[in-house]
Amino acid sequence: MQYDEIMEGLLSHQETPTVDRFGGLESLLSDGARVGASVFSDIIVDMVLPFRDARPADIDAFLAEVLVVIDRGPELNSISNRLLALHFADTAVETRVFRRLLALAVERGKPTPLRTAALKGALAFARDDAIRLARLVAELSETSPEDEPAYLAHAARIAGVLHGKTRNPALADFLHLLGDVVGAADQVHFELGLVSLQQAIEAEDTASVVRHLGDAREAFDRAVALRDSRHDARSYRLAIELLMEFHARRIPSGLDASLREMRASAFAYSEYSLMGRSDPVLGSIASQVAGLASLAGNLAALTTRLDEDVWLEAVEIIEKHLLFAYEANRSVFAGRPGRGIDCVIRPVLEPRLFGNRNHLLQLSAWLRRHAAKFDAELTHDLAAAMEASYQGGADFPTDAGSSDPLDSALKERVRSTSDEAYEDLVATAAKVVYAHQSQNVGIAIRRMLETVDRAFASIEDYVKPSVRSHFLALVLGVANFLAQKLDSSVELDRFSEYLFERGRPPPLEKEIQQDFLRHARSAGLPVTDELRGVAGGRADVAYTSNGVVIIIEVKRELADASFDNLLASYGEQTAIYQATNVKLGVMLVLDLSKKNSRLAHMDTWYETRTGDLLDDGTERAVLIVKVPGRRETPSTATVAAKARKGKSRRAAPMK
Repeated sequence: MQYDEIMEGLLSHQETPTVDRFGGLESLLSDGARVGASVFSDIIVDMVLPFRDARPADIDAFLAEVLVVIDRGPELNSISNRLLALHFADTAVETRVFRRLLALAVERGKPTPLRTAALKGALAFARDDAIRLARLVAELSETSPEDEPAYLAHAARIAGVLHGKTRNPALADFLHLLGDVVGAADQVHFELGLVSLQQAIEAEDTASVVRHLGDAREAFDRAVALRDSRHDARSYRLAIELLMEFHARRIPSGLDASLREMRASAFAYSEYSLMGRSDPVLGSIASQVAGLASLAGNLAALTTRLDEDVWLEAVEIIEKHLLFAYEANRSVFAGRPGRGIDCVIRPVLEPRLFGNRNHLLQLSAWLRRHAAKFDAELTHDLAAAMEASYQGGADFPTDAGSSDPLDSALKERVRSTSDEAYEDLVATAAKVVYAHQSQNVGIAIRRMLETVDRAFASIEDYVKPSVRSHFLALVLGVANFLAQKLDSSVELDRFSEYLFERGRPPPLEKEIQQDFLRHARSAGLPVTDELRGVAGGRADVAYTSNGVVIIIEVKRELADASFDNLLASYGEQTAIYQATNVKLGVMLVLDLSKKNSRLAHMDTWYETRTGDLLDDGTERAVLIVKVPGRRETPSTATVAAKARKGKSRRAAPMK
């Protein structure tokens, strides 16, 4: 089968590729070698991957056949990004693919884009296999500094990732060897900075931590000097500088300006990494950069607040700043508590915190009243340090009374910032928000709420007041999301870009899942993503509150997005997730089945289904909501309309 010709025909007619257009799944699975030779191999792999849950062995064998023949860099890079988190059940197959990709990467006669993609693929297939990891480390370490700079920069990046996994000193030596290579040196020094930072995180004494932090700062500074657009290195450097100033018990000059610069750099890198969001390596660095920016902000806030005699906002300071900073080695770097960054931060925090009787009393009250709502591991070290400070002298008995006139005022202040007080404040704010939403809900959204309420009225779980209120809250969130997406444009909402045809492969389910999560969380809905252990599987989005769990199953449909087909194809899976939860669910579908140049009214994009959906004698209910994709941008629609108008004029008969 001529895969390239078929794909070119589909794309030229703006049709969505599906496995059926290529002879069906069985035909593709039996022809992996020819798929690997196609210039559209990455798109075909994207079409096949959704079937892996049902047929893992067959799909893995197909992927292996593709990967042992592919010889195009961009397509291999795209596939490698997909496979970084994918494990084959057959280790022999993984080893075969690993060897081929590694051999491709080290062959200097091959094009650089192909070699860099192959090296990333080799990293993906090295997994945690000791032999494969050792071979990858050996090949990297023997890479010549005379190689192509673009390849060396990528090799340095992979070496940094591998060093984080193996701590092999040969990789650090390799990075030092490349320190002066023009075109690669900025990436090399960035990776050396990360190596020193990792050593600081794992160090057990303050002197070692400070030494390694100094090395890291120097390396990041060198990376920025070599390339000004290294926002990642600049963020790390600024954060380390603030840490060192904090450790030296100084408030740095221009603190506000430094924080603004760091946040700007962190945001710039976040935007850059989002452009390559399919690359997990970029994503992990972006998360750590964001964590460092948050830590710097917390330390800056604590620097001034620790010297106050009394905290008038004790709960806010403890929960928003102190907990995060005290556990920074774990919360930012996933390291062991009491080591690394904690060796720099805690010696500064503790004397100023525990040396102030008023702060100690406030912290003690907070631990008694509020610590239970946090993870015990997060508060354990802080509570132990506070107990140790009490044992340091008779002036701080845990239950003794006090004649200090401030004590009673402090206790009252802690009471005034208790859960009850916060709930009252939240309730006041919520009333205003509720009134505003009630007055401004559009007719289409009201109609969607009424449709669901009427359709689900006979379902046993829905008639329970607590369940009904939670489900309607979720429906309101989904309705607002649908309305927003129907009204969105690329120019005004970059998070809706995946809904428009931009000459890219069809978006994955993850796009709409993350978009909905972002919307729901900003609306205050208690949602989480990919909740595991639900009916033996993994739910895409879960609404969880007061014992009520409602599952939102997220899908994309490339062929037939009729409500009947969606229910037939995915309704059973949505209903199965209700096995131990309320018998109500939501299916959110990204409709890629056809071009949507003209959008129908909101009323046509959702339907309800109720009844014995699993043929097990149990009444269930599902709300199916479609979000239209494959949409034209306004400018494209204008051009198309003009073209249609021109054709109609030419076709008009002469009078």
